[in-house]
Amino acid sequence: MATITEIARLARVSTATVSHVLNRTKPVSAKTRRIVEEIARELGYSPSRSARSLKTGRSATIGLIAPDLTNPFFPAIAQAVEAKARELGHGLIIVDCHNDPDEEQAAFALVGEYRVDGAIWIPVREDLERIRLPAPVVTLDRPIEGIDGVTAAHREGGRMVGREIAARGHGSVGILRGPAAHYSARERYEGLREGLGDAVPIGWTVEVPFSLDLGEEAEAAILDRPVSCIACANDQVAIRTLQLLARAGRAVPDEVSVIGFDDIAWSHFIHPPLTTVRQPYRALGTAAVELLFRRIAEPDAPRELKALPVTWIERESLRAI
Repeated sequence: MATITEIARLARVSTATVSHVLNRTKPVSAKTRRIVEEIARELGYSPSRSARSLKTGRSATIGLIAPDLTNPFFPAIAQAVEAKARELGHGLIIVDCHNDPDEEQAAFALVGEYRVDGAIWIPVREDLERIRLPAPVVTLDRPIEGIDGVTAAHREGGRMVGREIAARGHGSVGILRGPAAHYSARERYEGLREGLGDAVPIGWTVEVPFSLDLGEEAEAAILDRPVSCIACANDQVAIRTLQLLARAGRAVPDEVSVIGFDDIAWSHFIHPPLTTVRQPYRALGTAAVELLFRRIAEPDAPRELKALPVTWIERESLRAI
């Protein structure tokens, strides 16, 4: 098995330099890094994580605590987080909390047992008091006061939806708003109302989960309380809305328009393709990892909250009146 000593001899550098290249612990010139990495690949060098952990006091792993991996938004985020963590030489431990606050507490205990260097947290409930943080933490999508965070510009996304509905001359809108307990849902809803202004009357508003299970009240509103446009909490809610309307023989967008939020992969392939607001999945995951590594390196740095821009995506489920 290849060793650091052998790599150092062939690269004509010190073992310390090889260690810095492979563990990314100190800056090394691009030329030296390239030579060391090429020799390591040629020799089939594979570092021992346990040995590195004993030497550095770090596990070279981070955690991702997610609320619900059945929601396509969160696996897309997880993929971006894993890619950036791997680029920085770290593995990723993912825990799904199944939207259960008790499982969320257990998730923090679990990543603590694995001695992760830090964790990215998408909260089930935005309540820090009940959580014991075992390592540096960055929130993603749902900020919490006092903790670094990365989120999308949810309020601006909501404004986009409201302005587009108004610009197309709609006479009434039904709103399937997300859970009021979640920052992202609150921001989208407030932004939507701001974007609508006084131009479009709100026919009805029903709070729904971020899932396909809308509940009886929401289904009754969709089917029995006609409006010209339905603004949905996210794309899963919009897809379920399209399904209910299709079963009832209501044509989209000829009889009623439907708008989602997130731009999950399914949104492009359903019928009709869904008009929505795109969240920058890769940028969100990448920024969260970068912010976490900054916090690990600089534990006393000021708290930082990043809000990344969203994009209006027009397809075929929205029409002008």
